[in-house]
Amino acid sequence: MIPARRIFAIPRRGTARADARPSEGTDGGAGVVQVLLVLVLLVAALACGVPTPPSPTATLPPTAPAAGELLTVLFLDVGQGDATLIRSPGGQTMLIDGGNGASDADDVILPALQAWGSDRLDVMVITHPDQDHIGGLSRVIELVPVGKVVLTGQVHTTQTYERLLIAIRDNELPAVRARGETSLDFDPALTTSILGPTDALVESDDTNNASIVVRMTYGAITFLFTGDAEETEETVILRDGADVQAQVLKVGHHGSRSSTSPDWLQAVSPEVGIISVGEDNPYGHPHPEVLDLLSQFGVRVYRTDRQGTITVVTDGTSYQVSTERDDE
Repeated sequence: MIPARRIFAIPRRGTARADARPSEGTDGGAGVVQVLLVLVLLVAALACGVPTPPSPTATLPPTAPAAGELLTVLFLDVGQGDATLIRSPGGQTMLIDGGNGASDADDVILPALQAWGSDRLDVMVITHPDQDHIGGLSRVIELVPVGKVVLTGQVHTTQTYERLLIAIRDNELPAVRARGETSLDFDPALTTSILGPTDALVESDDTNNASIVVRMTYGAITFLFTGDAEETEETVILRDGADVQAQVLKVGHHGSRSSTSPDWLQAVSPEVGIISVGEDNPYGHPHPEVLDLLSQFGVRVYRTDRQGTITVVTDGTSYQVSTERDDE
């Protein structure tokens, strides 16, 4: 496993197009967003060079968990969106995605962080630039210090994404360009790996299939966080030979039929599947065929629309799942 690519800072630029604001549609604000992202990718390319394949001996086994040190993962109830908050055994914090808007940050994400007695985020992972995954992140950056941001650098021209990139730039946050087959520096007690996406997927127009996929191991317990990765990205990750086995799977794309293929489930072999989904959402998520497939594989399913925020706590040997409310 090679280290994640060198941290770089998004350069600060003078104000441009002050009299114009892009729309939320995919054609608005292309100039501003592309300039910001081109700067990001140019700096990353110059800093990182060409990655080399990981050595089979490069990955060390995770440190044996110390007694009393826990990894806590909150799959937050942000409706039809995604936000996962993590506290490592050493007390570091990570947020993977940020829900739909500022209210998710104010009402769900930040209160959960504060309940831990934490006043900062060490790592913010932006799996992909869709509204229901990034809507609250600008607000989080506004209100708490963030150590570094992990993102793909994919071009996506919406006002929400532009605001987020500007917030990263204006707060001078270090950023890591995420690609598969790299490791992510978070907590030495954990093995945290980025399994996807590839360059080819990021260069496409498909935001879901360019999601950052993170695998996190503590002792004998592993989590797999998939963003909105669909069967296309699942297939690429499996083709590349990544180890995807995990006891706890964040089911891709809110339980859509476009994700969670039989081959993927066979390889992951999860015991628990977490679906982040909104009640009575217009997409019909989670789709019945995905629920049927999870059942066939013996996966115990938890859903935020029915059970609220779902908490998984592990000491590295075993894990416990608790829910905000009983299944309705």
